[in-house]
Amino acid sequence: MFQERYNRIVLPFFFLSELFLLAGVYLFTMGISLSNAGIDLLVISIIWALPSLFFRSYRAPRTHSRVAALRPQTKTIAIFSSLYFGFSTLGFLSFTFINDIIQFLLIVMIFQFIYSLLKYEFFHRYRLTGKNTRKVLLIGSLFNNDDFEKLKKDGLHYGYHITNKIHDVNNIEERLELIISQNKIDLVFLRDLGDNISKKINNFCDQYGIRLKLLLNMDVIIGRKAGLDIMGGFPIMDVRKEPLLYLGNRLIKRSIDIIMAIISIIIVLSWLPLIIKLIQIFSSPGPLFFRQKRIGRDGEIFSLYKFRTMAHSNEARLAKDGKSEKTREGDNRVSWFGRLLRQTNFDEYPQFLNVLMGSMSTVGPRPHMVGEDHELAEHVNHYRMRRFVKPGITGLAAIKGYRGGTDDLDLMTKRTELDIWYLENWSLWLDIKIIAITIWQMATFRVPKAY
Repeated sequence: MFQERYNRIVLPFFFLSELFLLAGVYLFTMGISLSNAGIDLLVISIIWALPSLFFRSYRAPRTHSRVAALRPQTKTIAIFSSLYFGFSTLGFLSFTFINDIIQFLLIVMIFQFIYSLLKYEFFHRYRLTGKNTRKVLLIGSLFNNDDFEKLKKDGLHYGYHITNKIHDVNNIEERLELIISQNKIDLVFLRDLGDNISKKINNFCDQYGIRLKLLLNMDVIIGRKAGLDIMGGFPIMDVRKEPLLYLGNRLIKRSIDIIMAIISIIIVLSWLPLIIKLIQIFSSPGPLFFRQKRIGRDGEIFSLYKFRTMAHSNEARLAKDGKSEKTREGDNRVSWFGRLLRQTNFDEYPQFLNVLMGSMSTVGPRPHMVGEDHELAEHVNHYRMRRFVKPGITGLAAIKGYRGGTDDLDLMTKRTELDIWYLENWSLWLDIKIIAITIWQMATFRVPKAY
């Protein structure tokens, strides 16, 4: 519950508070009133927001190093300072005196570092109590009490709370099902066991959408040389290849998302809603937008935005909660104009708002309705693994025709396999290729299964 509030309320508050702090420092150092600083504040807010969103400096990092915790803020300040100098030189800001600029940037650096350090210290101590952490199940019989306590304590620094432990691996699948049914488990840490047991645990984790990490019986120095994280004296290795687990790849993908969202909102969403609303008035009166609960990364529920394509009816509330009937070919609930929007994918454009807010990505597995997602999780193997990444406006499965509502489990299995392949083989080039194919399909009215 706290993690949901942290993502939905606390993080936006941190981001906005950084902007307010920046504006306050600017007004104070430049000695001007708010009424005379509108354009300046807009410019510095934008050039701060871009690196802040890119490096996510508004977050409270999961690390036990203060240096590592301040690294995102350092990068944000460095980029902001460079942009600020550039915009001042080009005359976009009112004050261009070097003394004013240096004074302003120094005070910003001091206050933002202090603010970041306070955030880090608060959440670091908060996580040490076992809160705002990811719940971990530890499996293995080769731990003595000292090793276990060291691993448990060190794990809290990284935001991992070892809540359960399995020594005896007999009937391991039954034990795992019992623990999962009674506790929320985000990760499983596995210490060296036989191939047969390891395979069972791996299959179980895939089925339930739980990441599996191996605690290796390896010298710490060798582990560091291999680029592995060290926790409690154990090198840790991820079982599944996930390029987006690496910060650099996430930053690249996030930057593309921000660029795509801003371009789409400015170039398309600045005029398209007005045209759609005018046509809706005559073809299918009702709200302009349709908002529906969908399942996102890590199984979190978020509100997805679309242009409304169906007739506004009493079913709207069920649809909003993600529990309505799936859309089918020839569905009479879809208006003629709504069908046109679906065939061109223009109904999906408001989801760039979701992308900008961080609940979706431009490319990823398509998010399903809450009821549909829960049903598929019970009948499609490894379905929950697609929740490892953010859902997307378009995706590998979508451009290959595996999209839209269906009761065919074979088709859903193929869709899931493509989604898993995507998260295991992500690259910037793959995202660019999927985006290019999607644009081509929209331009040529060849969006597959767009009913």
